[in-house]
Amino acid sequence: MVLDEDLIGAAAAAAALAFALGIVLAPGDAVPPGMVLLVGGGAVVAAGIGLIELVLRTLLAQAISREAEAHELRAELDEVI
Repeated sequence: MVLDEDLIGAAAAAAALAFALGIVLAPGDAVPPGMVLLVGGGAVVAAGIGLIELVLRTLLAQAISREAEAHELRAELDEVI
């Protein structure tokens, strides 16, 4: 099973490598500018995937902690009633 940290790290590494590839390919005439733009777009997509995964993981952790807090408050309320 792939951990979330591994998935976020892999997306960040893919984005960094794609940006580096775009930088290496940009100065020469061997590769058309559109190809460099496509590589840059792929890097942005990879970075976006990593960011979305990080945000979703954070929101899930927040929801779980709030659910636990709600159960605790409900138990306290049941004691009072």
